[in-house]
Amino acid sequence: MRRYETIVVLRSDLPETQLKDTLKRFEGALAVGGGHLLTTEEWGVREMAYRIRREQRGQYFRLDYVAPAAAVNELERNLKLSDAVLRYLSVVVDVKPDLPKLKELAQASAQAAQAAAPQATAETAAATGEAQAQVTDAAPQSEQGEPSAAAQGGVEQN
Repeated sequence: MRRYETIVVLRSDLPETQLKDTLKRFEGALAVGGGHLLTTEEWGVREMAYRIRREQRGQYFRLDYVAPAAAVNELERNLKLSDAVLRYLSVVVDVKPDLPKLKELAQASAQAAQAAAPQATAETAAATGEAQAQVTDAAPQSEQGEPSAAAQGGVEQN
């Protein structure tokens, strides 16, 4: 078995439930073929450099897994048949991976991500509040101490 990485671009207009069902189907194809999914990362909706099937944006996902060649062939066959998939690319990451060690690392990174998620949202909210305060403090003032017309979005007349 080898370690692979597959980047999948799905249509951006798919509902959340259909996205999850599509990914579960791909994960199932790996499991049936004897593969083991290590991680699934959602990279979010991104603008593409050019249109693919009349779509300008795509939902990006990264699958990291260990599987035999037959399982990878089955996964790619499912990717080709799915109407939701715009593009995909599979590459070999490691020829002889240490599966037990990879499983431990995947579990540890998943636990760390869950623990960091609440902390990251609090830090983001605090940083956003600080940035808004700095913008308000840095607004140009008129001679009377009021925000100038330019700071309020209007044009100052002389």
